[in-house]
Amino acid sequence: MGEDNKTQVKERGGLLRRLFGRGDAHSTSGAKTTLELGDIQGFILRGYRMPMVRHFLLTVDVPAAARKLLGRLVSGEESDVPQITTAEGWHVGFEAGPGDNLADIPRHKPDYCLNIGITWPGMIALEVKDRAAAISFKSFAAFTAGAAERAKLVGDTGASAPENWIDAFGKGSDHVLVTLHAISPEAMATYSDRLSVLFAEENAFREIWQCDGMALMEMKDGKPIPTSKVHFGYTDGISMTTIVGGPERYPPDHQQPCEPWLFVLRDEAENYFVPEPRELGLNGSFAVFKKIETDVVGFENFLQSNKDKINPELLAAKICGRWRNGVPLALSPETDSPPGGIPPDQLNNYEYVNQDGSGDPKGLRCPVGAHMRRINPRGQPVTGQGEPGGSNNTHRVIRRGLPYGPAYDPTQPYDGIERGLLGYFINSSIENQYEFVLGHWVNDSEFAGSVRLHPKSKDPMIGTQDPAESIFVIPQANGAPPIKITGFSSFTTTKAAAYCFLPSITAIKFISNLG
Repeated sequence: MGEDNKTQVKERGGLLRRLFGRGDAHSTSGAKTTLELGDIQGFILRGYRMPMVRHFLLTVDVPAAARKLLGRLVSGEESDVPQITTAEGWHVGFEAGPGDNLADIPRHKPDYCLNIGITWPGMIALEVKDRAAAISFKSFAAFTAGAAERAKLVGDTGASAPENWIDAFGKGSDHVLVTLHAISPEAMATYSDRLSVLFAEENAFREIWQCDGMALMEMKDGKPIPTSKVHFGYTDGISMTTIVGGPERYPPDHQQPCEPWLFVLRDEAENYFVPEPRELGLNGSFAVFKKIETDVVGFENFLQSNKDKINPELLAAKICGRWRNGVPLALSPETDSPPGGIPPDQLNNYEYVNQDGSGDPKGLRCPVGAHMRRINPRGQPVTGQGEPGGSNNTHRVIRRGLPYGPAYDPTQPYDGIERGLLGYFINSSIENQYEFVLGHWVNDSEFAGSVRLHPKSKDPMIGTQDPAESIFVIPQANGAPPIKITGFSSFTTTKAAAYCFLPSITAIKFISNLG
């Protein structure tokens, strides 16, 4: 088969898959699964478990100086500048991964991790488009259009619309996002100071925005300990995305592991072409950076306002799909403390609907429209599922984020302080993963196939709601009428967004060598 014919077949197949959801994430026959961990930015494949983060948004002032500085960040010379963190073999306090030798002594946890994302305006400002004649992002129209242009597709309207975002975002000057995770306030201060000096050298970059995130703390034995909770009070980070050949090991569950090409740009991908030139595209990824404000006061008031219909904590569980302590409704629909408890390694080991149709197809245990069931339907038949009983993996995203703002104090609810979540939604295809989930599963009532939800139904936690139309229906057993919750507003508001390319180490060196 000639190269032109191969291209036509792949393009035609990719279009069919996008239109009809074909091509679930099963290994391509003979496809290599060895990931080049030393060439891939670390936070794509690893959760750092560091308690604090600082995001710097930069605009390019002197392109040549900016490209030169990017090269120094991957030079291997730590004594010169902080180095971008890769996914290469490092334990950083984790359990051993699949490729780790259990006899090895774990390495010390680094005191910082550093990563970068570049927007399409950033690629232009760095003169990559001008200097790399063969550059092509032909499969990634969302990236080149940008977050502001695509905002309506993901429900970022009204208060979340681009015109209401922080001024630094969505207007073409948001070029490079630098993300610094740190193990301590001292490390954060040290590396932040080093980076700020570097950005300004030779007028390479100008910092136009900065924001910090930090794990919410709780007291244990008289000492503050970082938690994995979010401001709404839920335990976060229980459902992890397992990647075939990935460096992290997670407890086994009912979910099929994801193919690497869903998060790392690889040749065997079923629905995209790796960006050209190959030095630029291979082993990269894409991510949507967002700052999301959470209306904790509104959420808590909403729970209490419906206590005549349903217990507030049960309502909180039905909305999310888990009790606030992390116990899933699928395993314990009546209580957050089931007799005998549930081992931590089993909290994610369940299915909503089995291949034979058994399980919880009508949502009596966990409502079909609950937040968790929308963003990760597992094997449930939904819009975009590759095949009946398939995994729905082709639409998965990896979220890397930390809260910002102080913990909510119920004794002082009206403190006027903004709080929310900062972070990245990582995927190889913004269109088929992030945008698909937000557009079809979160903000659409017909995502669940044969299960008919109310036509105005959206994700009750993160959906874009109109109080005049909003509705969340909680099915009841034994033919009892469902509980209908109405009249609520959106509990989250997008304050900033950027569509970023996460270049490989090779790609960053390629950019720096463009002259």
